[in-house]
Amino acid sequence: MSYMALYRKYRPNTFDDFIDQDNVKKILINSIHNNKISHAYLFSGPRGIGKTSMAKIFAKAINCEHFNEKDDVCNDCDNCNECNNQCVDIIEIDAASNNGVDQIRDLKDKISIVPSYLKYKVYIIDEVHMLTNSAFNALLKTLEEPPAHVVFILATTEFYEVPETIVSRCQCFSFKRISLESLEKRLKYIAKKEKIDIEDDAIKEIAYYSNGGLRDAIGMLDKLNSFSNSKITSDVFKSLNGMISQQDIVNCYECLLKKNVSCVLDVVNKIEKQGYDFKNFIERIMIYTKDKIVDYYVNNTNIEGNINENIFLIDVLNDILNKLKDAASPLVIVQVYLLKYMSNISREIVCTDEKIVKTDEVDNSKKNISREINVEEKTQKKDDAKSVENDSKFEKKCKNGQISGKIHVNLQNKSVRINNSMATANISYKRELAQIWQNLSKYFVDEKYSKIAQLLSDVVPMVVGSDYAIMTTNSNGLIENIYTNLIMTEEFIENIYRHLSIVVVTNEEFEQIKAKYIEDKKKKIVYQIQEECGKLVEEENLISQALDIFGSDLVEIE
Repeated sequence: MSYMALYRKYRPNTFDDFIDQDNVKKILINSIHNNKISHAYLFSGPRGIGKTSMAKIFAKAINCEHFNEKDDVCNDCDNCNECNNQCVDIIEIDAASNNGVDQIRDLKDKISIVPSYLKYKVYIIDEVHMLTNSAFNALLKTLEEPPAHVVFILATTEFYEVPETIVSRCQCFSFKRISLESLEKRLKYIAKKEKIDIEDDAIKEIAYYSNGGLRDAIGMLDKLNSFSNSKITSDVFKSLNGMISQQDIVNCYECLLKKNVSCVLDVVNKIEKQGYDFKNFIERIMIYTKDKIVDYYVNNTNIEGNINENIFLIDVLNDILNKLKDAASPLVIVQVYLLKYMSNISREIVCTDEKIVKTDEVDNSKKNISREINVEEKTQKKDDAKSVENDSKFEKKCKNGQISGKIHVNLQNKSVRINNSMATANISYKRELAQIWQNLSKYFVDEKYSKIAQLLSDVVPMVVGSDYAIMTTNSNGLIENIYTNLIMTEEFIENIYRHLSIVVVTNEEFEQIKAKYIEDKKKKIVYQIQEECGKLVEEENLISQALDIFGSDLVEIE
């Protein structure tokens, strides 16, 4: 018998085998019990978390002869055995390779044929977002009113690539990434069953590496098992996947805060020589720095340097990750930006309650503000309770729309732009803009728009409508820069594409927007075009801002 890959061997075969998709399971099981089986379902979510497996099990469940007795497929009746043996009534279609209108027309011709063995004929269309516009149009009527014996299950990793006309005809289920704890538990179970000798630290590394995807995690376990004839350790995992050791991460972090240039360059050169992944390296330093910041605030632990230098490091590392996406030489990007970070923190840093600024920036404002406050001096004078109070004040101002001391974002207009983007969203528009976005680098040398092009190269257009667009990034500093230059940014977009009123949000905020949109669609809420009142971004009066921060006794106005 030929060898079977572990991810195929341990593929879920019953509802009970699924982990971390409880809401989806509950709804599907109840729909069978209550005889409320829909004609079309849409499963969306990241790769490797069980969308296609769930589709196969649901197809088997609606045909199982003993489902109501067990609340799960029995895998014993004739129908279950037929499903397990590639039944002709369960038709799987890969939309990535069968994405044309001819294939869909062929499906329509055969759909009226009654099932050969089962009660329901089930069509599972994987990666459905890959269908062409013509194919989607050909599918519409059939998807809306299929014969009573037909059930469609569509699966996609790109929900927003699926036309709204298709989405509105389906029951939509969003699959979530699998938690680290569940991944580790499943990997330990498989390792025990397969007699794989692996240490717990290596299992933790695999779970983290797989980013919530069970298929990737099991595939990595399989690869490590083939690679190592002895016990699998975390060092074996890192060596096989081009990852640097935790000790090197700690050393690099400490050297960055101590401004030890030679030490940092030694670590970076080591990564280059051994072929390690720079993206993974930067992500791990970022996570380690984040953990140190959290410990500082939550557990009052000591931290290398000061807290502001650590927060600044997070921003720099995030900028590096954005630059690495299209970098011709990752080594150059990493070296230059880390050197820039160490150069910046070697100068005196001053702070207000709103943001961190370098002394050379404050010098330009001496006409308005006559006093500079040193970070370390200020930190010594404030107790922990006062620091928490100021953090809360800063968070509150951000929520009220204040990005920095210079600009305000009109939250009502921001909401209008998000609404209008969703109301007029069109996948064709997004593809057109994405094509243009790939060539932004040619504008880096443009005399007028060089800065704007570089800023936009680090954001991603996520939703594009007729006159509006939502763009995302993980950098709050980048959002501030774009909003500060919003007029020129929109002028640049109009020159290279067409007029768009844009709104820029973090990836986390976009996930919330997406979740609300999906929920609204389920409630059949229709998005209507709304009108903006005033500007999206308004400049903040510097003098009133200074008075608010320092008080009238410390501010001289000339």
